[in-house]
Amino acid sequence: MADADPRRALPCHEAGPPIESAPAAVSQLFRAHNRMLVGYLAGRLRSEQEAKEVAQEAYVRMLQLQEPATPSLLRAYLFKTATNLAIDRLRHRRVRQLAEEQPELFESLSAGHGESNDPADRWLEREQADRVVGFLRELPPKCQQVFYLHRLEGVSQRDVAARLGFSERMVRRYVTYAMLYCHLRLDGLPVDQVKRKVSL
Repeated sequence: MADADPRRALPCHEAGPPIESAPAAVSQLFRAHNRMLVGYLAGRLRSEQEAKEVAQEAYVRMLQLQEPATPSLLRAYLFKTATNLAIDRLRHRRVRQLAEEQPELFESLSAGHGESNDPADRWLEREQADRVVGFLRELPPKCQQVFYLHRLEGVSQRDVAARLGFSERMVRRYVTYAMLYCHLRLDGLPVDQVKRKVSL
């Protein structure tokens, strides 16, 4: 059975007055909803520790809000922010797992020399996987989605095109752009220079 989404179960009639400050809002949200939030995230991440970390990051994001809002809107924003952070963490986890189990998927993004049992080499592979994840986050959302589906989930270009409503030619362009972009970023080029060198 799928995990219940507390964002849908929460009542929306509690409009209430705007919270005067972000710290006050976060404190109120923590007291009222932290247990539910952590439980919801633990169901998605299958890890209570990671759920607590993601919840903490979501509260930090809430502290950065400039405009006050009603409690119901803040609560919805908290769960939406936490959900997006959890999805991002799951993707990161998937990339690292594949980098360790199937390093050939990343051979074209590295200057490595094949598989190695040397702990230092394995550490460098994990570090590079983390860097690639960071570079992928810099890509347009559609490009990220295509790359994740095709390169990491193993979905064929034809199926990716059908699923997302793109042409196969566009799927190939997105994959090629992502590969070139990550190559150049791994070479040390800043974002603005990479974008001048390659484009969709």
